[in-house]
Amino acid sequence: MTMTLQTTMMAAVDDRLVPGVSWAHLKGKRQTVQVYGGSQWQPTPKPLHAGMLYDLASLTKVVGTTPLFLQALAAGKVALDTSIATWLPAFTQPTTFRQALTHTSGLAGYIPHRDELAAPALKQALLTQLTTTVEVDQKVAYHDVNLLLVGWALEAMYQAPVQDLITQRVLHPMHLAQATFAPDAANSVPTTYSERLGLRAGLVHDPKSATLGEHSGAAGLFASLDDLITFAQVMLGQRTTSAFHTPWPEELMHDYTKNQLGRSLGWDLRTGRGGLWLYHTGYTGTFMLLSPQLQEALIVLTNRVHPTVNPDFLPWRDALIAKFIGE
Repeated sequence: MTMTLQTTMMAAVDDRLVPGVSWAHLKGKRQTVQVYGGSQWQPTPKPLHAGMLYDLASLTKVVGTTPLFLQALAAGKVALDTSIATWLPAFTQPTTFRQALTHTSGLAGYIPHRDELAAPALKQALLTQLTTTVEVDQKVAYHDVNLLLVGWALEAMYQAPVQDLITQRVLHPMHLAQATFAPDAANSVPTTYSERLGLRAGLVHDPKSATLGEHSGAAGLFASLDDLITFAQVMLGQRTTSAFHTPWPEELMHDYTKNQLGRSLGWDLRTGRGGLWLYHTGYTGTFMLLSPQLQEALIVLTNRVHPTVNPDFLPWRDALIAKFIGE
């Protein structure tokens, strides 16, 4: 499998699907790690180095916000079926934390000129202009707003911006040494490039999170491959951390939806090779697959949005995942 993974990853770069890739395969105590290709093609090609930081995009939800919520849950500050409006009175829908974290909230709605709104107006619109549809508890519909709401509720509980809370209560105790919401642009793998806007490096790619800044629990985290290896080792039970009680990764290995729709808290659930896998992706081209049961993890950090979004990346990623958990 390792040689197949290496061939597949290198081909993605050689075939110009992505500029470069940093990936790791953990199986038991064994690790295969590779950093291959470049960090950017435009405006001039530059090499990719070990230790560079990637815009994790929505991996922020499971590396940062979900663990933070699990701390609040363990401390008795909240219950899964508590209404989010308990902590956010301006939010008028009956959505629970369970529904938000499993993306079964059924929330929908159109916010005109959303990406032009300043942070306070954007937050107010997301709190007041969405409605609950008949899909609640009946369908998984992945939306950033679900984890934004969870993050704002956590801010109300702990009285601090969610990104500060993640840094202090998750990143530091887990010893994710390079993970940060304020990366050095010179050590960050760039995302987009255009002649009009230039090169985007060290700035979050996601528009809503770029506007919300420290108040976004949906995206905004930058981290290195080493950081996510450490995170995966914690999830596999190979490292201990003061951030959590011991069995918390195992507690995620369940379907938390009310109608068995295949979602854990924060994570997607996949089945393969005789075990359950926690799976999550990031829009920028990051993804992670973990199985505490099988003691295995796959971490892939790359950049499908440079210089612009490559539509061929998603079929490549999905085929890779299907093959990986099918073997």
